[in-house]
Parts: sequence; C-alpha cells; structure tokens
Amino acid sequence: MARGGRMASLLQFCLPHFGVKSIWALLFLTLSIPLLVESRHCSRRPGQKYWDQCCEGRDDECTYPIADTVCYCDAFCNRTIHDCCPDFWEYCRGETRPPEYTTPRPIQVICQDNGDYYKYGTVLKRNCNTCTCVSDPMGSSKYGSWSCTNFACVLRPEHINTVNTQNYGWQSSNYTFLWGLKLKDGKKYRLGTMEPGPSVARMTSLRVHVNEILPDFFDARSRWPGMIHPVQDQGNCGASWAFSTTGVASDRLTIHSHGGINDMLSPQQLLSCNSKNQFGCEGGHLDRAWWYMRKTGVVEENCYPYSSGQSKIKGNCMVRRSAMHTRNIRCPGNGRMTKSVYASTPPYRIAPSEREIMKEILDNGPVQATFEVKEDFYMYKDGVYRYTNLARNDPPEFRDTGYHSVKIIGWGLDLSKAGEPVKYWLCANSWGPEWGDDGYFKILRGTNECKIESFVVGVWGKVNGKQVLKNRRTKRRLRHLRHIRKRYRLLRHLI
Repeated sequence: MARGGRMASLLQFCLPHFGVKSIWALLFLTLSIPLLVESRHCSRRPGQKYWDQCCEGRDDECTYPIADTVCYCDAFCNRTIHDCCPDFWEYCRGETRPPEYTTPRPIQVICQDNGDYYKYGTVLKRNCNTCTCVSDPMGSSKYGSWSCTNFACVLRPEHINTVNTQNYGWQSSNYTFLWGLKLKDGKKYRLGTMEPGPSVARMTSLRVHVNEILPDFFDARSRWPGMIHPVQDQGNCGASWAFSTTGVASDRLTIHSHGGINDMLSPQQLLSCNSKNQFGCEGGHLDRAWWYMRKTGVVEENCYPYSSGQSKIKGNCMVRRSAMHTRNIRCPGNGRMTKSVYASTPPYRIAPSEREIMKEILDNGPVQATFEVKEDFYMYKDGVYRYTNLARNDPPEFRDTGYHSVKIIGWGLDLSKAGEPVKYWLCANSWGPEWGDDGYFKILRGTNECKIESFVVGVWGKVNGKQVLKNRRTKRRLRHLRHIRKRYRLLRHLI
C-alpha cells in the first residue's frame, strides 16, 4: 500500500475514537521521530564517549554520512558552519547551533608529478630549479599547479639527448656532480681563468720554424712515459688558473730533468699565497700565476695538499715567503720540513698557429691553453668537441660563457660518420677522471674552436743539478729499501 493510502486508513480508524486534537498529536510524533533519529550524527560515530566521537583541531576523517555526502564532527567545522553535523553543537560543544553561513571549507589543493601527488606548499627540486605546489588562482579546483624558478642549468637533458642522437661528432653525459648546478655557478666554480688582458694578449709570440713533417698522432704520455702527471680535480673552486699552471710546470720539470724531478706541484699554494691581483676561488690571471712561479716557486702537492675544492675558499697562505727563500719550509700537510721548492723561467707565448703549437708540444712537452667554455661543454663525454649552439634561441643567461685553462698534451685524427678526417687537440681538464674521457677531452684542431689556439703558453722549469741528483739518490734508496723488504718477506715465508 502506498504511503498516502496507509495514512488515510489510519485517520479513518482513529478519528471516531480519539478526536481531532489527539489525531494531530499522533501525526506530530509520527513525523518527528524520524527527524530526531536522523539528526543524530556525531553521537552515532564509533566510540563510547563523546571525546571519541568528536575530534579536536582539524581532522578530515572525523565525519558521518549524511544524504549523499558527509558532515564533520571536528572542531574545525565550527569555523565553516555548513560542514558540521546537525548535532555537533549540542553534542560536542553543549551549545545552541549558531546561524548558517556560506563560507566553504578550504579546498585541499594537490599537485601531480610523475604519477605522485603532493600537498599544497610542497617544494620539489628539478635540476637547478625549485617548484612549489600552488593553488588554482580562481580557487575553484582542488588540483593545483607547479610554480617553478627558471634558472639556466649546467646540464640540460634535452640538449644531452639532442647531442647523442644527432651528428655533432661527440657524445654527452649527465654527470651526477654537475646535476643541480646553475650555469652561473658552473662558470664560477668549475672555470676560473680570467680572460687575458690587452697587455698580455699583445705579448710577442715565440716563432717556431717547422720544416719537418709532423706526425698525425701524438700523445705526450707515450713520448715521456711516467712523466706526464694524471688529471686532477679542482672541485667547487674556480682555480683552473692554478691547476693548469702547476700542471704544465710539473710535467715540464719532469721532462727537462729527465725524470730526476717527478713531483706534482701544489696548486693550493698558488691559490692561497699568490694573492696579489688574484681572486682565489673566484678566478685568477695566468701571467700573475707564472710571475709567482718564477719569483717564489711552490712546494710539492704532498707537502701542501689541495683543500679549496671542498671549502670553496682559497684559505690562508700556510707557508711564509721568508721560509720559501731560505728553503726551510714546514709542510702544512704533514708537518715535515722540506727544502724542495720548484720554480720556472718566465713563460713564453706560442704563436696561434696549429703547426707551431704541435712542434712546441712535440719538442718540449705539454702547453697551457686558455679557451672560452660554452654552455654545452660541461656535458662532454667523448668524441671531438665543437660548439653546438643549441641554446641560440634561449635568453642570454642560458648562453653564459667563461674562460678556462687546460693542458694540451697531444693531437690526433678522428673519422666523422661520413668517413672524413677530423683533426683534434688532446687536452687534460681539471674536473677529475669521472668527467669526459677519463678526465681528458678532444677539441677541434686548426679552426681556433672556442679560441683554443688564441693564447697558448710554454715554460721552462728551473732545474737544479743538485736537486735532481738528490731526487735520483732518494729514489734509488727507496727502490733499494723496497727490494730489501721484498727479499725479507720472501725469506720469512720460506722459513
């Protein structure tokens, strides 16, 4: 029977027996009981006491079903009246329900990234930029968006992919130690050589007459085995000016002394003590570095080890100038005393000629070269580097460049995909063996790529005969001691 039919039958039965007033009372009770039951929400939540059923603060799980949605029994609903369950004020607060307002409960903004969801205000790191989850400006959606900074980064995945999939003649890589670094910081901490000033740039070049046929391939490591020192790592300090200077000086001292001197010289001393008109980890001038090498000299790396790559500062000079002149130096690294100080003659500039540079390396050893580092050089892995200009349509800050100095230790020929010969210089960088081809790179030869042939310097080491003899005697004594120890261990094993 329909709801209306049942009500009519009830009235026909009750009217003769109870009268009109009684009938209206019965109707009121009949209609009120469901409303009273339906108004119980917070009190019907699981829990024995009201403090289990009513929640303090904001708790979006403190709800009870009502119609096709939910109402709230948390204290936060008291700020937005329409969220609260009907019995919240009486049951949870013991108060009379206040009048209704229309302020909505704030939308819980969420942002999405690679299938994951993040709350409003979350900050993510994307390469060298940061992205913050922000709400919809109109406030009409729970889905927010990411507001990101737009700095130029040292490594750009889209450029790495382009170089590796197209025919540029070289391959690139995503280096962990460079990821997340801004391009301006890469220039600040990974380069460090000041562009040669006008007076230095006008320095007269030493002319070399090349009448012979030069080889197609040359590597100083093969010509002078054990005399070319390994790749170093300047870390987060713009000290290429110091590393390339001590690197070339170390190699040439070893070559010119025929192996009698084979110590790696200290870039840290040059960085910390050569302070006049220099800027430490923020860059330096090569002419000032060679001036210090000529006038004062430096100790070996083991005596004064490198530390600025971690601290990002040049640090205080730990050797006194007077001690350098008297050859009575206490090593900052191990506290021992040493008399070994290594110096050089004044540097000489080599003409910006491919063949003359080759002849100088062939005869005298590695040379120091200054070149302009473009934004894509940081991602070099192997092959013959040439500038790609992939950022040509980007703002200027995405194409920021800086000067860097390295050792050129040889040259060679490579083949392009079309089978054509590609000439290159073989260079030692100062970013550690994890970068490039075990720390080395090849760059286009004969075209002054990135100004690599514009300012090339050579030098002669000051070789002291007594010092060479002393070093040779020391090495012979060490070899003799190692031989004795080896024989002793063998005899002990046999016994």
